[in-house]
Amino acid sequence: MPLLFCPREHKIFIASMKIDKNSLFAEIVRFVVIGVYGTLIDLAVEGWLTSLASSKTAGASHVVAFFALFAISVIGFLVATPATWSLTSVWGFQNVREEDEKKAKSLKGILIFTFWAALGLLIGGLVQFLGYMTCLEWTPLNINILGGFNFEEMFVKGNINVFAAWFIVFVVRTAVTMTWNFITRKLFIYRAPKAEQKGE
Repeated sequence: MPLLFCPREHKIFIASMKIDKNSLFAEIVRFVVIGVYGTLIDLAVEGWLTSLASSKTAGASHVVAFFALFAISVIGFLVATPATWSLTSVWGFQNVREEDEKKAKSLKGILIFTFWAALGLLIGGLVQFLGYMTCLEWTPLNINILGGFNFEEMFVKGNINVFAAWFIVFVVRTAVTMTWNFITRKLFIYRAPKAEQKGE
């Protein structure tokens, strides 16, 4: 009768399943974890401030309302960035050149990190604008995210479609900016060691 469980073979199998912490896959996993953490902070800040600003943007033009909400996105960015930078520096990227690791934790490194993240924020703002206008004017949906985002309207009166539209735009924007952030950080901030350095 064949053994259904063999501890020795099981340990070998588990050992073979271990992931190299310096691999690209491991870095992506850690980056996603950090990104989700930063996104939750951003989501809480943006959702709360957007709800507060809803009554003030309701009567404004679409352009003014968009820039008001984009300013809220900037506030969310400013709150979340220090948290994501600190985790990224000590845990996110571990297969990094020695000189890059030192520079990333310096003031210059912080400024470079913030610069590329800010460009990602602008790209996210474009995605945000396209999403809002798609919901409001470019399709028959006629969902006014720019003026109708209010927690009382959504959860007390059951007008959940505005929140759903806002959340979908938020998720798409976050996916785009996270992709941008990973690529730029890997290429310009946390570069992998050269082949000859690995062999030393």
